[in-house]
Amino acid sequence: MAIRHSHHGAQVLLALLCLLVLPLAAQEQPVIASTSWVQAYVIAAGAKNVVTIAPFELQHPPEYEIKPSDLLAVQHASLVVYSGYEKFAKKLAETAQNKNLRILAVYTDNVPSTIIAESKKIAEALGTTEAQAQWAQSFTAFTKNLRSEVASSLPDKRVVVQAYMKTFVDWLGLDVVGTFGPGEPSPAVVLDLIKKKPAMVLDNYHNPGGKALAESLGVPYVLLINFPGKDGTRTIEDVFLYNEKAILGRGKE
Repeated sequence: MAIRHSHHGAQVLLALLCLLVLPLAAQEQPVIASTSWVQAYVIAAGAKNVVTIAPFELQHPPEYEIKPSDLLAVQHASLVVYSGYEKFAKKLAETAQNKNLRILAVYTDNVPSTIIAESKKIAEALGTTEAQAQWAQSFTAFTKNLRSEVASSLPDKRVVVQAYMKTFVDWLGLDVVGTFGPGEPSPAVVLDLIKKKPAMVLDNYHNPGGKALAESLGVPYVLLINFPGKDGTRTIEDVFLYNEKAILGRGKE
């Protein structure tokens, strides 16, 4: 009887241990995203447990300075994803004492084909390719519809655009007659752009410099965003919708 009781007790103990361990096993290690832009790519890749280092509210995240709490977060992570120009993120990954940590650089640009390709790279590293493929299918339909709505709503598609926004605006199907920046354009550049007679000036919220140009031209001035953070935007879809609303509203709040 004692042996049977002992065996039964061992089974109960083993079951309890399993119950305690299961939540820990089910909880995947966090993926570290350098900025909100990279975070949007990581979510698109199918990651569920994402820690973003640079706060969403930052207007220019690459200038972020590492904090001790960031080092702690990376110590428990499986992967750090960052964009090549974000030096703070690479430094953070290299400084962290985590020998199992993987580092992955992605190219950030708001052209759907690029976003899909780069998020697939992340998914391959995480083993979430099926989730990413489902997202990509939905995102392709979403962006195709958005592009069509913008194209059909703008009779005059001639625009001047901040350099970092050109690829996105080209993809939208607008007629980019000139670019400026980063920073405010010189008087010579302004004079040249005035001759192009654009219907709108599309600037970069994160590196603005075209307001005086729009005033000189007497045309709408529109601020676009490259990544989530402004006005509660959190995903790459939010970024596209924000920019669509800004363009179709001609910059009006």
